[in-house]
Amino acid sequence: MLKLLAADGIDSEIQAHYRLIASVRDTIGMHTHDFFELFLILKGSVVHVINGNRQLLRENTLVFIRDRDVHYYEQTKDSDCRFINLSFRREVLDDLIAFLGEGFPSERLLEPAMPPSTLLSKTEKEYVRYRLDQLSLIPQEKKPALKAEVRAILTDLFSRYIKAEADHIELNGQPEWFRALCREARKKEHFTRGTAALVQISGKSHAYVCRMFRMYLGMSPTQYINELRMSYAENLLLNTDMDIVDISLEIGLDNVSYFYDLFKRRHSLTPHLYRQFGIVHR
Repeated sequence: MLKLLAADGIDSEIQAHYRLIASVRDTIGMHTHDFFELFLILKGSVVHVINGNRQLLRENTLVFIRDRDVHYYEQTKDSDCRFINLSFRREVLDDLIAFLGEGFPSERLLEPAMPPSTLLSKTEKEYVRYRLDQLSLIPQEKKPALKAEVRAILTDLFSRYIKAEADHIELNGQPEWFRALCREARKKEHFTRGTAALVQISGKSHAYVCRMFRMYLGMSPTQYINELRMSYAENLLLNTDMDIVDISLEIGLDNVSYFYDLFKRRHSLTPHLYRQFGIVHR
C-alpha cells in the first residue's frame, strides 16, 4: 500500500500544504500517510472509503484525517467532487493540542476507528473556504507568514468545528448514521421540531431510534431533544430581552408550563430567576 511522507511533499518551514482538487480523478488510490489533513467538499459528492468503511460525503462536509487512516476516493454515479485539502505535519497538531489545553478532547479525535467529519451549513462552508483561501494569497517565499497563517486557521477551525464534533463522539462504537443524526439534531431547525425530526432525518422507525438512544446515550430521544432546547433557551435568557413565552415558542414548546417544568428540573430555578441571577453575576 502506498504511504505518503511529509518529507516528500510538505515544506519543512511552512509545515503545511494547501491545494484545490478539481476532480476525484485527480486523487490517488488507497493510501496512508505520516501527516494529517483537513478537507472541505466544495461541490458535488464523493464516496470516501476509509479504514474499511464506505461513506457518502456531501457538499459542505469538513473531514479531519489522521496520520494512521487508510483511505481513497471514488466518484459517485451522479456527480464529480471538488474540494480543498490542507495537509499538515504532526508537529503542527501537537502544538495545536498543547495550545488548546486539557479541555480540548484530543483523544476523541485520535483514538476512534473513524475520524470526525461534520456537515456544515452553507454559511459555515463559505467561512471555512474563505479562511483556507487566505493561504493562496500569501506568496510562497514568505514562509514564516504562511506558517503563522496555517496555525491561526487550524486553531480557528478546530475550535469552531472539529472540537464541537469531538465533544459528541463517544468511544463506544456508535454507528456513523447515529452520530450524523446527533449532529443534525443540534441544528435549531431540527430540535425545535422534536423527536419527529429525528425519526424523519434517520429514516428509521421511532421504536428503533428510541432503542439506539437508550443504548448509546442512556436517554430517550425526547430527553436528548429537551437538553438541546434548554441549552438554547439558556442562551436566549442571558443574551436577549425576549419574553419567556416567546422563548418557549422559539425552542418549539407551545406549552409554557412544560417549559417551566423542564427548566426548573435542570436548574432548580425558574427561567425568570435564572435570567436575573445570570445578569447580576455577569
